[in-house]
Amino acid sequence: MVALARIEPADRRTSRKMTPFVALKYHPDYATISSLVDKESKSMSVGIKPLAAMVLLEIEKAPETTAGGLLLPEEARDAMNVGRVLAVGPDAEHVAEGDRVIYRNYSGTTIEWLGIEYLLIKEEDLQAKVTN
Repeated sequence: MVALARIEPADRRTSRKMTPFVALKYHPDYATISSLVDKESKSMSVGIKPLAAMVLLEIEKAPETTAGGLLLPEEARDAMNVGRVLAVGPDAEHVAEGDRVIYRNYSGTTIEWLGIEYLLIKEEDLQAKVTN
């Protein structure tokens, strides 16, 4: 795995603030860093490897409207605990990378990395796999 250097959040040429993804483009190792992108799934390797029976999830945001066109209130959207499994620890037995799962409220540790929200959670706090 490639060791990533610290990425400065400002473009030195224009002194304007940039997001980490834009700053990444100006990093000297950009070609190496961009090779971390999985060409098939179009997702970036997070660089977090769960231990034991821990599971790393990418939290899915609930839609603002239902299939019938009704607006969902913020509280209802927050109650939908669905995520996609990005990585599993060596002792996790019931889930694999790529599974969509439902997890318990207030479980695990929330991590925000490069603007994406992740959840590091025990496998026992997962309640079901989503099949469709």
